[in-house]
Amino acid sequence: MMKKTTSALAIAALLGTGAASAATFQINDTTTVGIGGAFYPFYTDTKNDKGNSTDGYGDASRLIFTAEKAAVNGMTASLYYQLRPQGGLGDFADGSLATGGQDEGSAGVSTHVAHATLSGDFGSVTYGKNDNLMYRYIDVIRDYNDAITFTFSDAIVRTRILNYASPDFDGFGFEVEAELAGDSEPVKEKTGNSSSANVAAYADLDPVRLHAAYTAGNLQDSNSDGAYGVAAVTSIDVIDLSATYVNSKINDGQDEKIAGLYASTSYSFGSLHLGVQEVDVSNASNRTEVVGRATYDIADNVYTSVEYGNFDKANDAGNGFGVSLWYGF
Repeated sequence: MMKKTTSALAIAALLGTGAASAATFQINDTTTVGIGGAFYPFYTDTKNDKGNSTDGYGDASRLIFTAEKAAVNGMTASLYYQLRPQGGLGDFADGSLATGGQDEGSAGVSTHVAHATLSGDFGSVTYGKNDNLMYRYIDVIRDYNDAITFTFSDAIVRTRILNYASPDFDGFGFEVEAELAGDSEPVKEKTGNSSSANVAAYADLDPVRLHAAYTAGNLQDSNSDGAYGVAAVTSIDVIDLSATYVNSKINDGQDEKIAGLYASTSYSFGSLHLGVQEVDVSNASNRTEVVGRATYDIADNVYTSVEYGNFDKANDAGNGFGVSLWYGF
């Protein structure tokens, strides 16, 4: 999901989002390849904008390929490639027409993430399709649920990036990246920008880890210029705590501010999670979102979870529960 040099990897591990136990193979003295993934179906029962209960089936299964090769002057070249099915066990697994006129049989598999990295004493340089820095440093913290998810900021996007990550300077590091789009791509026509710049930094101030990120955001939405976010992560006894704040823009230039607190802990057979966040959109009433989650470990890298969310919307829209299965390999 993320490069080893980014602090977001430590955040993801702390939050226990589930990790596959990939098999690695030593090809020769300089090259290692890996294969892993997950079987990841889920079911939801939530209310629509009219207050009626609706059920749904989803599938976030994935197949992951990695490769690492020793390069010149002590550097390392690596590759990360993640594929996901577009039909799978979701709502259109019966082969009926999906959104946009595609059926399950023709939906196929898409490239979810794919990037190559060259790393060394100088840090690392990455090119390819990946989540931008706003997600990997800030919104990944709130992205720990399986099926019932919080509202995210408008500044996150998975796109073509060129990224530089610094080495760790005794608990401090930074990243800069450009989100790249060709002149003929639709995003160029919508925003008038062919690229945008993002920056992020982290600082380990034991026992608190701090994150900050800024993104121009033009490649996602012409109204999302100047989005920024901050986050803090710590542990108190057996409880992991984190807090985030993101300020971005959404439709018609409305300001959207999201501030959240999240807690997690382990018990004998799994983990417990509870989060609450305030969503403040200009010219609209504030909302308080609450999502709770409990997981049960069936085996190593196999768990099931149940979640419930309340999103404080009209007609209880979005409120409901989800049940998921993660089988990592």
